[in-house]
Amino acid sequence: MVAGREVTIIATDRSMAGGSFGVVESNSCAELLEESRSAGRPVIMCLDSAGVRLDGGLSALGAFRQLYRSMLDARLGGLPSLALIGRDCFGGASMLAATCAKRVYCQESRLAMSGPAVIQALGGFAELDATDYDAVTALMGGAARVKLLDSDQLCDDLPDAYRGAARAWVAESGQSALPDLQRWHTRLGTRLLTHGVAPAAPADSAEELPGVLREIIPFGVKVHKMDGVLVGRSDQSSTNAFFGFIDGAAVGALAIWTLAGECLALARKPGEAAVTVFLDAPGQATTLRDERLMISEYVAHLSLVLSSLRVRGHRVTLQIFGDAGGGIYLALAASVGRVVALPGARVRLLPPAAMALVLRRNTEPGSVDECMSAGVIDTLI
Repeated sequence: MVAGREVTIIATDRSMAGGSFGVVESNSCAELLEESRSAGRPVIMCLDSAGVRLDGGLSALGAFRQLYRSMLDARLGGLPSLALIGRDCFGGASMLAATCAKRVYCQESRLAMSGPAVIQALGGFAELDATDYDAVTALMGGAARVKLLDSDQLCDDLPDAYRGAARAWVAESGQSALPDLQRWHTRLGTRLLTHGVAPAAPADSAEELPGVLREIIPFGVKVHKMDGVLVGRSDQSSTNAFFGFIDGAAVGALAIWTLAGECLALARKPGEAAVTVFLDAPGQATTLRDERLMISEYVAHLSLVLSSLRVRGHRVTLQIFGDAGGGIYLALAASVGRVVALPGARVRLLPPAAMALVLRRNTEPGSVDECMSAGVIDTLI
C-alpha cells in the first residue's frame, strides 16, 4: 500500500549480478506486470540495473523480450507506471524506465541506453572518457535527464525523498495513463531540431536493396530511404507497408524517430495492414549526440508505436536478414507479432566489441535453433 492504494513494486538488486535481468527475473516481472494490468494496480519500478544479464545468453534476451512486451502492453492499456532511478539504469532497464509515464532521479542517477564503458569501447575517447565523472554526469546524470522532460523529477539522494515522490505520484496518478503517441512524437522531433538534428529528403533506393529484400518486396512497391530508414508502400489505396533498418549500421535517434513517424501515419489510415519491418543492425548508436538526446526514450517511443499497430489488429512482422542485437532488436522484437529469421540472420545481445568488453571474451551469434529455443526468433524462412 502506497498513499492508501495497492501498488506493485518491482526492484532490482544492485548487489546481485548488477541487478540484471536474467530468465527468472524477466519471467517473474512479466507475470507481475500482467497481474497488475488485470487488477489495475499502478506499477513502481525501482531500477538500478545494467539491463539484460549478458552471461545469461540468448535465453536472457528472449525472456527480456517477453518482459518488455508485457510492459508495452501494460502502458498501452493505460496502466500507471513510475520509474525510480537509483545509480545506474542502462540498456534494457533504461527502456523500461523510458516506457514508464514518469521518472524520478537523484543527482547520482545515470540513465543511458549504453553505459559509459560501452560508449568508450565502441566510440573511443573522442566520444567519452568513461572515467571522467563530470563528463559522464553531464551526459546522462539525473540533472541532465530531467531537463529533457517537464514531467520528470529530481529528488534528494535519500530514501525518504524517493518515498515522498512515489507517494505523491500514486496520489495523483488516477485510474489510467494512456500515452499520447502523436504528441510524444512531436516533442521528440522538436528535441531533435533543438540539438541540430534535422530530417533529410527522401531518396530513391530501389536499386540499392539487398537481394533477399528484392525477392520479398512485391513488384510495384515504391521504395525510398529517409534518414537510414527503408520505406515501401504498394499504392495510395493499400495499407500494406515495408519498413526497416537495412544498412548494417548502428541506428540513431533520428532514424528511430523517422520510422515511428511512418508507422504513426500508417495508423491513421482505415483498415488493417500487413506491416513488415526488416532488420540488419548490430544495435543502437552509441554516440554522444544520441545519448544527449536520450536515445532510450526514442527506442521506447518506437516500441509503443509499433505495439499500438499490433494491438489494433495490424499484422506486424519483424524479418531479420543480417545482424540484430541490443536495444534495436528488443524494441522491434517485443513490439511485433512474429519475428522471422531470413538466411544470414545473426542475433547477439550486444555488438561484438561491447560483448568482449563486458564478458572479456569473444562471443559468436547464436544458431537459428538456439535463437528459436530461446524465444529470440519465432520462425525461419
